[in-house]
Amino acid sequence: MAAEAYTPMHQLKHFIAAIATVLPVVLALLLSLVLLQGCFGPPSIDDTMDEYTNRLSRVLDGSLTEDIHKLENSALLKNSALNKIGSQTHALLLIPSQTYPSLSDVGNNVTTLNINIREFYAIQDCELGRIVAERNTALGKTQLPSQRLQYEHRVLNALANCEARLKAAEDPIATTVGEWRKQKQSQYESVWANVVQTSSEIKLGLSMAASPLLASGNKDAKASVNALNFVNSLSDITRFDATSEGGVIKDSEELEEQLQIVASSRLPAKLWQTQAVLHNRLLMLNETLPGALSEIDCSNGMNSDKAEILRNVFYLFFIEQIQPIASTLNSYHYQLQPLWQQWSDSEVLSEPFKAHIRTHGIDNFAEYSAVMHAHVSLWQDFLGRCNLSPTASGAN
Repeated sequence: MAAEAYTPMHQLKHFIAAIATVLPVVLALLLSLVLLQGCFGPPSIDDTMDEYTNRLSRVLDGSLTEDIHKLENSALLKNSALNKIGSQTHALLLIPSQTYPSLSDVGNNVTTLNINIREFYAIQDCELGRIVAERNTALGKTQLPSQRLQYEHRVLNALANCEARLKAAEDPIATTVGEWRKQKQSQYESVWANVVQTSSEIKLGLSMAASPLLASGNKDAKASVNALNFVNSLSDITRFDATSEGGVIKDSEELEEQLQIVASSRLPAKLWQTQAVLHNRLLMLNETLPGALSEIDCSNGMNSDKAEILRNVFYLFFIEQIQPIASTLNSYHYQLQPLWQQWSDSEVLSEPFKAHIRTHGIDNFAEYSAVMHAHVSLWQDFLGRCNLSPTASGAN
C-alpha cells in the first residue's frame, strides 16, 4: 500500500497534538507564578529603600553603605536613637506597634445604675426594666465595648420613654428615672471612649500594619477613613433624639461592620509605619549622601557619566517608586488629620491613648515631612550643579 501523503492537514493535526501536550505544563507554570506572587506580595517600603540605597552605593563605589553602617553603629544612635543633621536633632521614629498603650492604661471605668428592688419593680411596665435585667445576665456582663455602646443607646432611649410615661401617670418615681437618665447621659462619652481605646478592631487599625502601604489599590482604605469618622460621630450624644427611635443605633450590625473595616484595612497603622520607615531610612541618606555627591565632578556645569547614572537611580527609585507611596501616605494623612486633632484634644480619651495618636498622627508626620523635603532639596542642589533634569535618560 502506498504511504499516505503528508498533507498540510496532517501538519495541523500534529501541531494541535503538540500544543495539547505542553499546554497543561504551561498552565501549571503560570499558576505557580501567580501563587508565588500572591504569597510574596508587593515589595515593602523597606525593600524599596534597600534597593535605592544599594544602587546609589554601587555607583559611589560602596562608600555610601559603609558610611550608613558606621552611622547606625555609632554610640549616638545606639544609646539615644538620635541623629543630628546640621543644627537639627532628630529622633528615629518608632513604628505604631511599639507605642500602643496597654489596655489597662486606657479604659474608662463606667459605673452602672444603682437600682433597688422597689425601684426595679416600679419600672416593670417600662421597657427599661427588661433592658436592665439583660445587663445582669452572664452575657450582659461580658459585653464588648461596641455592644456596651449600643446597650447605652437602648438604655437612654428607654429611660426617656419611661420617664415620660411615669410623669404622665404622676408617679413620683419619674424624678428618680430622670436622675438615672442624666447619669447615663454624663457617662455616655466615656462609654464611647472605651470603644475607641479598647476595641480590638481599632487597636489593630492603629497599631498593627499587616501589609505594606501601596501607591494604589490599598484594600478598604477609603472605607476605613469613613469607618473611623463613623465611630467618631457616635461620640456626639446630641445627634440622637432619645425620645424617638433615633435614640438607638438603627442597625445594630452597622457599628460592628465599620469596626471590621478598620481591622481589615489597618490604614492608620500602614500610614504610620510607612512614614517611620521613610523618615528613618532617608535620615541616614540625608546625613551621608551630601558628602558623597559633593565629590562628583561637575565642573562648569558639565555633568559626568557617574552624575547621570546617579540621576537615573534617583529617578527610577525615588521618583518612580518611593514618591508615589509618599503621595498616597500624604493624601490619607490629610483626610484623617481633623480626626487625629480631635482625638488628641479629647477630654474623655486617656492620656496614653492621646499620646499615641499625637505621636504618630501629628508629630511624626511633621518629622517625616521635613526629612522628605530635605532629601528632595539635596538632590535638587546636586542636579542643578550638574545641569541635569530629574528625568532619567530615555524616560518619557
